[in-house]
Amino acid sequence: MNPDWTLRPVTPDDFPALAALWALSRPGVTAEGIQATDARRDPAHTLRRRLLANAAGEAVGASQLQTFAFAPPGFLQAQVVVDPRFRRQGAGEQLWADAVQAGREAQASGLTLDVADDDPGSLAWGTRRGAVVKVHRFASELDLTAFDAAPFEASLAWAAAQEVTFTDLEGAGDDDIERFVNFVADRLTETPDLRGHPRWSLAEVRRLLRLNASPRPDWWVLAVGPQGEWLGTSILESFQRQNFGYNTLTAVVPEARGRGLALPLKLQVIAQAQAAGLPLLRTNNHSGNAPMLAVNQRLGYQSRTGRFEVHVTL
Repeated sequence: MNPDWTLRPVTPDDFPALAALWALSRPGVTAEGIQATDARRDPAHTLRRRLLANAAGEAVGASQLQTFAFAPPGFLQAQVVVDPRFRRQGAGEQLWADAVQAGREAQASGLTLDVADDDPGSLAWGTRRGAVVKVHRFASELDLTAFDAAPFEASLAWAAAQEVTFTDLEGAGDDDIERFVNFVADRLTETPDLRGHPRWSLAEVRRLLRLNASPRPDWWVLAVGPQGEWLGTSILESFQRQNFGYNTLTAVVPEARGRGLALPLKLQVIAQAQAAGLPLLRTNNHSGNAPMLAVNQRLGYQSRTGRFEVHVTL
């Protein structure tokens, strides 16, 4: 531990320095983005955020401890980043020890860390501290300027032959919105990421859907059966500052799986994103979700750098 370094709580004035540190592992992070994210979520979500600074006031590194809806029950998500100029000088160890202590004080059973799969040094650093790789996820991107839906007309025709129609929730009343919130909560527990986890609170689902900020129910696509039953959904978000769309969730109820509905659901989202003038569509993939990976591959999604979720038991 360097005696000239000071570990202190992060203030809004530190957001530019914090963004520069976070961007080392997540390119594109900005001070404005951190502020916007903080404004959107529950203040209790971020439990601890610390900046390690040297005597000259330079940011040496930072840590963050927060609740995370995708973490296993009892686990908190930790993040530790050190400026490359100050690595191998004990900064990471100091930040990590503080985060572990805070996790124990919060009575967490463990911490999760998110490590880029092309960063073996960070993975080795975590492994030396007892971290175990549990999940591999990666982003995929679809070039909407070149996407042509014509080759997939047979998929749409097959859905129509089953009397399945596609709609969205534009203009929906409060009862249908509430029904959709519960529908999404049920679907989330069926995903590889959250299978076996407790059902999300409805407040958490509302945050996912941005119901307390700027919801776009016209971008919540539904597959509807002949009796009006909801068979599946696919959700679009727009990140206008970065000029891309994000396919948050695509899910089909268990009893309707195997009927080829995921691909036409995604086609609806692609059409929505193209109509909005977005040039790029992104989604995240769980490496164990073979059926959805196959759908994305058919549509032409290209894989990007992935991330390991590693767990440390306290």
